[in-house]
Amino acid sequence: MLIETHAHLNDKAFEDDRKEVLERSFAAGIGKIVEIACQPSEWQRGEDLCSAWPGKIKCAFGAHPEYTRTLAPGLLESLRGFLGKPCAAALGEAGLDYWWDAGTKEEQLALLNFQLPLCAEFGKPAVFHARNGKTPDKDAYADLLEALKVWSYSPKRRFRGVLHCFSGSWKDARAGLDLGLCLGVNGTFTYKKNDGLRESIKKAGAGNIVLETDCPYLPPQSSRGERNDPSFIPEIAALVASYLGLSNGELADRTTASAFDLFGEF
Repeated sequence: MLIETHAHLNDKAFEDDRKEVLERSFAAGIGKIVEIACQPSEWQRGEDLCSAWPGKIKCAFGAHPEYTRTLAPGLLESLRGFLGKPCAAALGEAGLDYWWDAGTKEEQLALLNFQLPLCAEFGKPAVFHARNGKTPDKDAYADLLEALKVWSYSPKRRFRGVLHCFSGSWKDARAGLDLGLCLGVNGTFTYKKNDGLRESIKKAGAGNIVLETDCPYLPPQSSRGERNDPSFIPEIAALVASYLGLSNGELADRTTASAFDLFGEF
């Protein structure tokens, strides 16, 4: 079984064929999916998607840094309601984004630090977003990982969070692993110019990664420019397995175990 740990299936890109995409994905061997509802307008739709596919889909609820300057503070209080629901798998995605003009470092950290205590309150891991800026001084990974040094959440499982869509250096990966985070690996692993990323994932080892698509974005190299969806996970998994010198079955077993070590079984 393979697990898709980061999908945006409520995106408008799936408005016309969401049910068909899900059926195709489950038929392709995807056993479970974690939907990411990272703004208030998505929270109820995330719960509804889980209700429509019981035992197959759970949801992360949170506030993406993209909405740092536009979220009404009162809306964030309703996060508690959603994180307390049975369908809630995690907080997220939350973090820092220096590529877009989402807000100052201080503003983004304030949004992140508002959310982090909810992990301990509800016993949920966190899905973290980090994207560096266009200049070396805009280091989202360094700032995020520094902020997490004082994060008090201690889970019962092996991982307390995931660096989703990991694109950092080996130094960033090592720091994340030391903080109890696993690494999210998706279609970017297959991109021709990502040798550094592939080597970082190899150093981290298959036992410290989970598979994702971040759909509808970032399809694997074979489908660049097309809409991504969870049915691409087997292709991504096969390429990761080959690079790490594992069989497809071994890679599936290890990444599924890591997904359960992160989110718990569902």
